[in-house]
Amino acid sequence: MNSRNTIYKVSDLTAEMRQLLERSYPEIWIEGELSSLSSPASGHLYFSLKDEQAQLRCAMFKSRASISKYKPKVGDLVKVRAKISVYTARGDLQCIVQHIEEAGEGLLQRRYEELKQKLANQGIFDQKYKKELPALARKIGVVTSPTGAAIRDVLTTLSRRCPGIPVTIYPALVQGDGASKSIQDAIRSAVTHAQVDVLILTRGGGSLEDLWCFNDEELANTIFNCPIPIVAGVGHEVDTTIADLVADLRAATPTAAAEMVSPDRNQLFSQLMSLQRRLEHAQLRYIQNLSQRVDMTGQRLRHPHQRLQTQRDNLNQLSRRLKSFQQLTLKRYTSQTAALEHRLKSTSPENKLKSFTSLNQALGRRLFRATTSQIDGKRTRMDSLGGQLNAVSPLATLQRGFSIARDEERQLVRSSKDLCVEDTLEIEFAEGSVYCQVNEVVK
Repeated sequence: MNSRNTIYKVSDLTAEMRQLLERSYPEIWIEGELSSLSSPASGHLYFSLKDEQAQLRCAMFKSRASISKYKPKVGDLVKVRAKISVYTARGDLQCIVQHIEEAGEGLLQRRYEELKQKLANQGIFDQKYKKELPALARKIGVVTSPTGAAIRDVLTTLSRRCPGIPVTIYPALVQGDGASKSIQDAIRSAVTHAQVDVLILTRGGGSLEDLWCFNDEELANTIFNCPIPIVAGVGHEVDTTIADLVADLRAATPTAAAEMVSPDRNQLFSQLMSLQRRLEHAQLRYIQNLSQRVDMTGQRLRHPHQRLQTQRDNLNQLSRRLKSFQQLTLKRYTSQTAALEHRLKSTSPENKLKSFTSLNQALGRRLFRATTSQIDGKRTRMDSLGGQLNAVSPLATLQRGFSIARDEERQLVRSSKDLCVEDTLEIEFAEGSVYCQVNEVVK
């Protein structure tokens, strides 16, 4: 086959090349940037994979493209599982793609967003769960690689700001396989020893793959459940990992994390000097107040003889007041006794009997006069009413010659219209009455 005298037909050569490549590369994984994407009506996908130095034509037939969850886009970094073959019609080398997926940061970014949304739904990013940092940490713990640049930045910053605070390093892997578990073990070790007031979780900058161990769900739960406040300073300011979101406080850089957990000694010194001045002023005011109280107390002090004389004068005054009070009391009691004696005499039964007898006689006379007056008034009134009654009495009318006619039912007859011929009437006079019969009615 390799003889210089062997002459190949183009189709034979391309077929032999195809068989050779398919036997040598039955199915391999290839990573590259996707370009020249074409999706005709047939449902097949045609595209190229390229890197900085070369590119490779690829075809993904409809049967495989229709079941792929990933929708490729130009510029994506992808991984494909493919067979290497030759398109014999043109003699082009091509990959027959069986499976395609995102690669590198594209895939990691998607996983990052999915985990971020999952943990956000669980609420572990909520501000209400964030622990406050101590106002002045007594001891600081650092979880990081003991040989990286981040620990040097942290120690330099802490030494500059407040060199008196002890620092404990809990070494951990911060990149690669097993890094997430190593970080979790370091945090648990800090909790077990309970020697620090605050933890710094940090490492230097890097790509998404470099920082991927900080996007672990178990690590997020470990940080969330840690009783010690954690400040995360992972990567640079533009890098935001899951650990940054779960931590109680996020710092843009390792240096910023160290500044957050440590006070500035110059500021502390200024505060201390201010407190010292306030203390001195307070002491001075206290001493001045005590001095004034001593002076005022000294002015109030008197000689014992003077105090005895004052007390003697007070005793004499009290004696005079007591004597005056006794005399006044005796006079008041004498006056009260006389008043009670007068009241007792006024309430004597004999005096009351005399008083009631006189009152009874006076009331008897008043009652007789009132009764006589009432009777006379009533008699006069009765005579007047009798005269009025007699004036309107029917008997008086009859005395003047009038009479009263009644029918058979003794009803008064007021009109001739109420009578008929042969009706019987009773005619009453002033003295006596008669019965008569109607012979004629004149109306």
